This record gives sequence, structure tokens and C-alpha cells, in this order.
Amino acid sequence: MRQLNNTQKQWLFDRHYMTAKVLDACVEPGWQDYYINCFNWMLDDSNVNGWYHLILQAKDGSCYYHADLNLRKEYKILIAVY
Repeated sequence: MRQLNNTQKQWLFDRHYMTAKVLDACVEPGWQDYYINCFNWMLDDSNVNGWYHLILQAKDGSCYYHADLNLRKEYKILIAVY
């Protein structure tokens, strides 16, 4: 598992891998910042045909989100984002 930094988290939002629908979030100003700052994001390095498992864990441990992302062509780009 690889923990993502804030820039990598924002990259996933900017390219619409993570959306309000994926996170069942209200679309209000600041909703992305909430998930970036209040959750640890862990990306499973193993993949099946380009699909990677992403786990968001609240820093206080109160809740989790799971998402599968198709990063087939962009995984190396995401990992290179600092």
C-alpha cells in the first residue's frame, strides 16, 4: 500500500477519478479539501489489468471509503506527482 500526498489526491480529483458521486459527498465549496485534509488515502500498488484499489480512511478512524480506479495509463504519472 502506498499513502498518497495532497498533490496526488488533488490530481485524482482534477482528472475525475474521484468525484462527489464516488464519495457520496455534497457538492459544496471545500468538499474536496475536506477529503484531502481529513482522510489518509492508501493506494494498493498491485493491480489487475490497470485497476487499483484506493482506500480513504478518516484520520480519526470513524469511517472508510473504498474505490477502484482504472489508472492503467496514468499510474506512473500519479506516482510522479509531488
